[in-house]
Amino acid sequence: MQHKARFEALGLKLKQHRTLALLAAALLLHGCGSSSTPASGSGAPVVDAQGCTQYGDPPRPLAPLSPDGLLNDALSLLVEVCGNQGGEILDWSDADGTARHACLITPKGVSASKPMPMLVWLHPTLIGQDSILATGLLDVVNTANLSGNTANPGFILLLPLGRDIQQFLPAPLNTGVGWDHWYRNTDRSSPYLNVDFASIDHFIAVVKQRNIVDNSRVYVSGWSEGADMGAFYGLNTLGIAATGVYSTTSPFNAGGDPCPSATFASNNTRPFYLMARACDIGGACPLEQQFLGDLKNGVMQPSLVSGVILDASTQAVSQCNTQCDAGTVAASALGQLEHITWPRQWNDNLLEFMSNNPE
Repeated sequence: MQHKARFEALGLKLKQHRTLALLAAALLLHGCGSSSTPASGSGAPVVDAQGCTQYGDPPRPLAPLSPDGLLNDALSLLVEVCGNQGGEILDWSDADGTARHACLITPKGVSASKPMPMLVWLHPTLIGQDSILATGLLDVVNTANLSGNTANPGFILLLPLGRDIQQFLPAPLNTGVGWDHWYRNTDRSSPYLNVDFASIDHFIAVVKQRNIVDNSRVYVSGWSEGADMGAFYGLNTLGIAATGVYSTTSPFNAGGDPCPSATFASNNTRPFYLMARACDIGGACPLEQQFLGDLKNGVMQPSLVSGVILDASTQAVSQCNTQCDAGTVAASALGQLEHITWPRQWNDNLLEFMSNNPE
């Protein structure tokens, strides 16, 4: 791919500055791709001569004990974001027998007599759930108004954890805790449903069974690879009221993907919102805008699709920064820095978008 050199350069920096660059690596996005429409149906994935299936790529295999997966585990034990925030760890085993986990953080006062909105937030690759600390969203769990009623502030925060899998990214990003948006079977009646979809479904259902969720206000968000999966999941899951993500090119035709698919959505009557960076790594900004264009071009009503492009000071701008793709060290560094910085200043806008769009 045309951006491979940039990814490899970042990989070298990771070895030199491991602690700081872990977050940068975790938040890497991907470049370009062509498209082909996946076949519908619930049959077993059949791999063709090109190594593709009717659902895009074959399911991503696990990468147990990968260095990046182990590093994420160590970091999680150190930070313990769930326990330190008074959260509850939810456990499950998916159809492949893989242990799955999620962190549930509930606001004060939530109960069956006082159900609240729920935000499902998906982490970037490699870094795991602890990356929620960089967003500022934890700070407003008890105060943000997602209910549309200022007298009922607060929201439930559900943080599913991905799996240590092999991904279509250059080393050291080719393994680590991430999401399989590459395999695109979203058919809930299929025994071959994407297991990440099934796991997120499961954890949402577990929380709903407690009768504490306002079922008309279940929202999805995510960052980088988590934005890829968040967009893919929110666009193809009935019952998701709105999806708002930060920094995704496209979950359907990301760079490095040997089996890209045309953009599709089954939950196509619910709004979608994308926060993008004017300067993002790997030429992501124009690809992000192409993704929005794909959604508007026959997949969804254009009025349901919106987004904002943010410059280095998180001010809204009208277009991507073309100098970001100059290939210079400075441009690459700026793209990396902006990509790994969640735009906290826009949390109110993101949450207002969700609050304004109940199902």
